[in-house]
Amino acid sequence: MSLHRRSFLTLAGAAGASSAFSLYSPTIARSATPIKLTLPWLPLGTFSYTFVTKKLGFWEKRGLDVTIDRGFGSGKVCVPIDQGQYDFGILDLAVMMNCAGRGLDNVAIACIWPRSPVGIFSLKEYGITKPKDLEGQTVAFDVGSGDFQLWPAFVKATGIDDSKVTKVTMDASALIKALVEKQVKAEGNFFGSIAPSLWAQGMEINGILYEDYGVKMLSNVVACKRSTIEKRPEICQAFVEGLMEGLKYVYLNPEKSVQIHLESVKEFQGGSLANQKVVEYGQAVSTALGMVPAFKKSGLGFMEPELVTQTASTVETYMGVKNLPKVDTMFTNKFVGAAKLTDSEWTAVEERSAKYLPKRS
Repeated sequence: MSLHRRSFLTLAGAAGASSAFSLYSPTIARSATPIKLTLPWLPLGTFSYTFVTKKLGFWEKRGLDVTIDRGFGSGKVCVPIDQGQYDFGILDLAVMMNCAGRGLDNVAIACIWPRSPVGIFSLKEYGITKPKDLEGQTVAFDVGSGDFQLWPAFVKATGIDDSKVTKVTMDASALIKALVEKQVKAEGNFFGSIAPSLWAQGMEINGILYEDYGVKMLSNVVACKRSTIEKRPEICQAFVEGLMEGLKYVYLNPEKSVQIHLESVKEFQGGSLANQKVVEYGQAVSTALGMVPAFKKSGLGFMEPELVTQTASTVETYMGVKNLPKVDTMFTNKFVGAAKLTDSEWTAVEERSAKYLPKRS
């Protein structure tokens, strides 16, 4: 458990003290436009593409000086975007739509994870493999995370007795530690956040994915205010194209991308082999979640309209959102499509990453 007690939790503590991470990046020209990006979580391997984009100058060459900050769950990304504290944010689309239903101004402009990794996870030794197994158990959540926001949808879809599930809330940085130290038997999380940390310690996990029980949705997207799209479309174009170039680089160069990530986030520098494994596994999971036909055909970042509509239906049906804006006003594909993999590149990446997908129930 050295990863969480010494390395990973040290990272979490340092992140809590200062949201911005120190990046070693190319010199930025004075004329570059300053841009602020918030992640939905800690700077784990699932977000290597942001640090690669920064380090390799994919934003810089497009005239952007991007600052990357950690996040505290998808539910806590909506407001700072709406209030203009961040130009762009990465968050779960269903959570973004829930926020839009409450009147917050968030629009998705690119997709990162077309597959949803949201679910309830436990150590394999507990034998918790289906929703009914959660009754009588204590399940931990971070209230700002997408898994907690979508818990009502999961309950409604599965028919489990919510009153028989004891829910406890805690800070995001404490969640994995609580599971590792067996303070709780299960927790809500994103597969890409929890699996790499436990795998790096030789632990096996069971997962109950929401989408396996009818809660279908597109997952992580890049979002911004509508006014940014309308008044600064060139900024959106530059930001998305740079980010997709970084995402493609990670897909094609996983080993180099791990090293760039470790070099870019100072809290990871000088860390243990376990820290490196956390980044490596997280990056691999993120890549696996992107291996979908829509990305192959239409380019990285493309949001399949049918899946966006299905996500909206999930939000309305299971989360009780009654004032959801029209679906076509909550996303746009106008900035994506430039970054593509060749057929041979796609086949190689897909074969390499398949083993990192969550096992289906």
